[in-house]
This record gives sequence, C-alpha cells and structure tokens, in this order.
Amino acid sequence: MNAQMLPTPPPGGWTLSTFPEDAPKRAELLEGRLFWSAQTSWHMTVVRELCKALESQVPGEYAVLYRMAIKLSERTAPEPDISIMHAGAWDLDKSVLDPDDVVLAAEVTTPESARRDREDKPPIYATMGIQAFWLIERGLDDAPIVQEHELYGGTYRLKHTHIGRLKTGVPFPIDIPLEAPKP
Repeated sequence: MNAQMLPTPPPGGWTLSTFPEDAPKRAELLEGRLFWSAQTSWHMTVVRELCKALESQVPGEYAVLYRMAIKLSERTAPEPDISIMHAGAWDLDKSVLDPDDVVLAAEVTTPESARRDREDKPPIYATMGIQAFWLIERGLDDAPIVQEHELYGGTYRLKHTHIGRLKTGVPFPIDIPLEAPKP
C-alpha cells in the first residue's frame, strides 16, 4: 500500500478497534492517524544488529522486542523499532504492550520518519512513563549514533550521546560497539 492508496479514516480518526485490516503490518497509530515509512537497508540492519547485541546481554528480568505497539489510548499506539520490557509481562498472545510493561523505547530514524521520531514520539513515550528513550541516527560514517534520554519531570532529557560505543547501565549494563552496517 502506498501513499496514494491510503484508506480514508473514519470520523475522529483511526482507533485500535477500527484499524483497517489491509493496513501495512508495520503501520503506527498516532493520534488517530496511520503512519508507515519505507525502511532503508541501513535502518533494518541497524535495528537487527542492535536487537541481536541487546539479546546477548539482556538479563532474565527483561526481554527485547522489535516493532511491538505500545498503547497510550485507543487513538495512539506507536511502535518503537526496539523496546525493552519486563520479562514478567511477556505473553505470546499479546499484540499490544501496556506502557507499564516497557522500560525503554528506541527509534531508528529514516528520512521519512525523522520528524516523528524526533518530535512526535518522545512526548508520547514520556506521557506513557517509559523511563528511557533512545533516538538512533545515522552518522557521517554510516555508524549509528545513539542519543540516550532519561525521563525527568515528565519529559525526556538527553543523558548521553554515544558515538562508536553504546555503554550504559540503563535499563541494565549494556556495552555495544556502534559500527557501520555491513552487508
């Protein structure tokens, strides 16, 4: 489905219960509007490599997920590229996470998603009470740059910008080299 074939939203916008069956599987619901972005090879490779690295380091009390919606309301359920959740909330039949399940949301920007990832989604995740947010952008050398934010007073503040290596203790000890993707 491309931009010319978007379904007409119902009055008041889309909700989780009126989400069109023919919407792309990776569509996001933000304030009653559907969004999906073309994924570049850089984006997909960075997400895959970060997920693999996180899965190799995640302790048993957490789980790493790829593109799982988090429900703020019937009209807003963003899908971070990567999320870390409490393992106790893991359910094979769950299709949408509760905000209390999630401790970190991460967005890897693309040219199409950059504004939403930088401006629209962080306040939504902050409203949900998700304690950590990563904004991951493409560096000049094609290596990912991770901007680590923490929730403070209901909004995110930049804690650290990771270039060359992602080393943090939130939400658990993480040490990942940040290198340009390879085919």
